[in-house]
Amino acid sequence: MKLKHSILALAIAGAFASTSQAQTQALNYEAKETSTVLTAGGVPVAWSRGFTGKGSIIAIVDQGFDLTHKDFAGKILGFKNFYVGDSLPWGYHGTLMAGIAAGAKNADALNPNGIGTVGVAYDAKLLLAQVGPGGNGTGVSFSAIKNSIDWASANGATVINLSLGSNFDTNFIKGVTQLSSGTPGIYKTAPGYNSIYGFSQSDVQAFAVGTNRGSIIVAAAGNGGAATNGAGLPYSQFPGAFATQVDSTGKLVLGGRMIIVGASDATGTVLAPFSNKAGSICNNIVGTVCNDPYLVKDFYVVAPGMQVYGSTANNLNMGKDGSTAVTGTSPATAYVSGGIALMKQAWPQLRPEQLVALVLNTARPMSGCSSDVCGHGMVDFDAATRPMGAVVLANKEILNGSGPQGKTVSLAGTGVVSGGSASFGTSSVLQNTQVVDTIGRNYTVNLAQAQNSVNLMSYQYGSPWMAMAGANYKQFITPVGKDSLLTIMSSDTGAATQYEWKQSDNTRLSLEMGTLNERNGFLGTQGGGAMAFGGSSTTWAGAGINYRFAEKTSVIGNYTMGITRTSNVTDSMVQLDRAIISDAWKLGIAQERTFIDMGKLKDTITLAVAQPVQVRSGYATVSGVTGYTYTDNNDGTSAANPITSHERVNLAPGVREMDLVLGYTISRSNTASVGISYVRQFNAGGQAGLQSNGVALMARSVF
Repeated sequence: MKLKHSILALAIAGAFASTSQAQTQALNYEAKETSTVLTAGGVPVAWSRGFTGKGSIIAIVDQGFDLTHKDFAGKILGFKNFYVGDSLPWGYHGTLMAGIAAGAKNADALNPNGIGTVGVAYDAKLLLAQVGPGGNGTGVSFSAIKNSIDWASANGATVINLSLGSNFDTNFIKGVTQLSSGTPGIYKTAPGYNSIYGFSQSDVQAFAVGTNRGSIIVAAAGNGGAATNGAGLPYSQFPGAFATQVDSTGKLVLGGRMIIVGASDATGTVLAPFSNKAGSICNNIVGTVCNDPYLVKDFYVVAPGMQVYGSTANNLNMGKDGSTAVTGTSPATAYVSGGIALMKQAWPQLRPEQLVALVLNTARPMSGCSSDVCGHGMVDFDAATRPMGAVVLANKEILNGSGPQGKTVSLAGTGVVSGGSASFGTSSVLQNTQVVDTIGRNYTVNLAQAQNSVNLMSYQYGSPWMAMAGANYKQFITPVGKDSLLTIMSSDTGAATQYEWKQSDNTRLSLEMGTLNERNGFLGTQGGGAMAFGGSSTTWAGAGINYRFAEKTSVIGNYTMGITRTSNVTDSMVQLDRAIISDAWKLGIAQERTFIDMGKLKDTITLAVAQPVQVRSGYATVSGVTGYTYTDNNDGTSAANPITSHERVNLAPGVREMDLVLGYTISRSNTASVGISYVRQFNAGGQAGLQSNGVALMARSVF
């Protein structure tokens, strides 16, 4: 049995083409990197959600590093050389991988740093472990790798990047065969070799030292086709395939905390021809049956591995603090390591194996590429950072790597619809509300934006208050004596009366009273879900005047004020004050007998400014979880402790709707009239700057 494995090497598919070409490439390629390979894996979308790797630590285990490159300024938490033997104090490959995973980002478009590349997790910190001779060397020491995993995990590495692996010798490659025609993607080892190519279970256990501390290991699948047949080996290299190893009880030795990465083209649509595929070399074979409980495809994803720009070591004399494109499963691996750092920043409470599962289960299947070849498919950090399952409102329970506990309120249906009478738009609690998905990830949502408006068109009713309860609206007018009118208005939930009389030859006055009972809301404002309201009862009263100051010209106006008694829903984020004061008014001018002056038949033109019903004085208490603090569990996870905030919110709209009403009416005495009104609404529905037009036809007859 051949137990001695060959030396491990870097998983890079090609070196630099030429010095002159490299000098041209050693520039700032952040914009190109962002618009191409980073976009292919959804990274810029994850950035837009605020996930940049801040607080995460990426350990790069590689042949050497240029510690002077400005892409790493202020980012290196520690460096240690584990290589035993002669070595140079810099390395080209490690520098490239560190830049791909965590190279610093331009400050902004107007103040770029002008150097290098941009890493997937550009705000992450770095631990750099040298395990090779540095310089342009491609060999690395396995014993140094094991020691570096111990060191990196002990120093808090979120993820440990291994852009390296074993080089299978020719005899091994020739001797590996498919287990049977009915087992695609499963192979048996070459005669004379063990199933993990000379590695031992003690080697796997050395990796478990890191995963047991909570670090995730990301390893390259290998470039087995790059220098041989150009098609890529159908199975993955070691130590990446350590991910599938189990103990005597059938449990994963590395606890599901390892990922194997193959390479795609720059667009993320096809597997690169050099990339090793997701096949497995079986450990436990009985006849033609593989009894392994886990296969490589269970832990295999693909990431861009062509034309990926990494940071170029200054020692290569290819331009100061530059960037160069690189190809292989090496850059693909660093890409995925950076993506894990993004998610760790966002959700420290998730266990390492949960983060691994997120990467695997949100990857995109690749067209025409089976799971035996492409595993779970192309990584998608847009999908990986979106909520999963039903989203509920965060409660006072601690999040500890599991879904929400205790009583929860669904976010579905949460929001407010208002005619502009009240507003919650200024609430900082609503603007920073935390919600939780089914696997215990918290997100910030702006529930202040869940307030929608409805145009109540109050000018179509005899009273603006009735517009808030207009279903089955009816109006009845009857004379009272010689010069008085009584108007009765009703709807499904409201009723009002208005009494108008002649005070003098030039003056007519009116009084109005009404009541309104609303279910699940107040003043035409309805709430649902986490912002549900109880019922309310409103009583209002007001007065109006029509004063003729010239033969045919009058000033018209009215003012009404209401008081609303509210009730609340126990689980709602919004608890209304017991009483809310609101008002409405109109002021204008009327010109009679402009075009028609025929005794009892006349016309009237009116121009008025009106404010529909809006809160004048009233508050609500808004409560909710607005963030989390984190406590280290000393196992690679943190407990997310909710921060509950309370806030008093003024319900008066920040902007008030104002209506300009132009009306034309033809009437016969005080017994019948027909008219049309054109209304121009400003800040319609309480929305700043929103303008709307309306036309109303009205007719009345006095009985």
